[in-house]
Amino acid sequence: MDDMKLRILLAEDSEEDAFLLLRELERGGYTVECERVQTRSAMKKALVSRQWDMVISDYRMPRFSAPQALETLKESGLDLPFIIVSGKIAEDMLVDAMRAGANDYFMKGNLSRLIPAIERELREAAERRIRRRAERAIRQGKMEWEAAFDAVSDLVVLTDLYSTVIRCNNRVIEAFNATYSDILGRNITELFYGNTDAEESVFVQCIDLKADNGDVRFPKLTGWYKASCFPMHPTENEHGFVYVIEDVTKRKKMEEEKELATLELLRSRQALKENLEEMKRANMELGRLNAAKNTFIGMASHELKTPLTSIIGGLQFLLHYSGLEMTPEQKEMMESVYEGVTQLRGIVDDLLSISRIETKGFAVTKRMVNLLNLCREVRQTLILPLSERDIELSIAEDTCSIPADEGFCRLVTRNLLENAIKFTADGGRITISGELTSLDDLLPQADSLRCFYREFPSNIEGHPAFYRLDIADTGIGIPSEERVRIFEKFYGVGDLAYHSSGKTGFMSKGSGLGLSIVKGIMDAHGGMVWVGAGENGTGSVFSLLFPMDNTCVIPRVVGR
Repeated sequence: MDDMKLRILLAEDSEEDAFLLLRELERGGYTVECERVQTRSAMKKALVSRQWDMVISDYRMPRFSAPQALETLKESGLDLPFIIVSGKIAEDMLVDAMRAGANDYFMKGNLSRLIPAIERELREAAERRIRRRAERAIRQGKMEWEAAFDAVSDLVVLTDLYSTVIRCNNRVIEAFNATYSDILGRNITELFYGNTDAEESVFVQCIDLKADNGDVRFPKLTGWYKASCFPMHPTENEHGFVYVIEDVTKRKKMEEEKELATLELLRSRQALKENLEEMKRANMELGRLNAAKNTFIGMASHELKTPLTSIIGGLQFLLHYSGLEMTPEQKEMMESVYEGVTQLRGIVDDLLSISRIETKGFAVTKRMVNLLNLCREVRQTLILPLSERDIELSIAEDTCSIPADEGFCRLVTRNLLENAIKFTADGGRITISGELTSLDDLLPQADSLRCFYREFPSNIEGHPAFYRLDIADTGIGIPSEERVRIFEKFYGVGDLAYHSSGKTGFMSKGSGLGLSIVKGIMDAHGGMVWVGAGENGTGSVFSLLFPMDNTCVIPRVVGR
């Protein structure tokens, strides 16, 4: 601070007393900057608002007191002189205040000693600051040096002129499994060799001991080491040595292993060459078999679809339009055949879809689609199973449309709704909702989403926004360890012995292709699909993420 500039924080309720005090300071030659406070909260705020040279406080105020002000100053951690200037104060209270840390006190009617006291306290405060800075610097330097000394991975030993150990780092203590006091005072040759007369001791060379003298072994340690020595002169009259002993065991082992590895590498290279040739042949055969499999599935599915359509049409005619009189048993059998053929056609359709997805034989034709309206249309086709199972299906309202293939979106939502019905007990509930979202909204779920897409979020970067459709149910749920696998072909959760064939019967078992079709369609859209636990851990929530493009008009949401 400037020699005659004084920044005072004044705890005083009387404006007149404050004026008299400041006038006394100005008479003493000071240019005073002052802020007057009358409460603890005001003082706390003032202490952090700017720098102060001193605190002067009245002893008793209506809402504050000198002891409270002193306590507030201590809580702030600042080292400022604290002087009490009071009109009247009991001697025991004054003693308590001085014991608590007040530097001095004055009566308001007698301020003759105030200026000298301020000069003294400012001088002592400055000296304390200088001393603390010096002490901190010394402590910091010592801590840094000791940390660096102990962090060295080599064994470092300091000896006097007579080879007596006077200091070592932690690495030496660890190597000998000893304490610091066990090491100090011992002869360095005796420490490493077991006796002071060891003829093979490298430490007798002292100044001539360099790091390129070769690797050595010590009887008291395992492994190989390289030792070097440097002279030390801590004072003009003191002399000693610094020994740096590097553990080179790993390097020695690596050199030995390198020779063996070279021979092994030659053998491995030859074996690898042979294996690569075998792998090429196997990959060619695998590609041929995979192409043949896809061709067979596609051809078989197409060939089956035509007769199945004819059979279904014939059965519908016989059941509903032929006018044939059938016994109840005959009609029941005919309806059973019709149901079985219908299920078979569903499996064929699934196989065709999988075949097209795997061979990249389908194109996504995007146009603006309102997914929630599409879900309402799909719900109409499932009215019968929903009513038979007494399952409530609610769909939220949303006017947002997204660029997507309507036919494929219909197939995706139907597959997910059929699954939700299938694994939700009678009397359950299914809820469908949708909302615009951003990549930032998805990042908090990154760990769970990477289970389904390892490249997340790079796999969906570059889009201005996304539309998320959630289909939640109160069903039996999916174990966490199986949530990723359900999107594999032909994979079904649970024991097959407890499943029965069907699309919407509770716990019925389908072809195991529905969710793999869903994933293939979402991949074709550049989106994502994943599943998590429902509310309170009950049921499941399947989420579809469709990317929006720059042609979409995205409504502004308040708060986003």
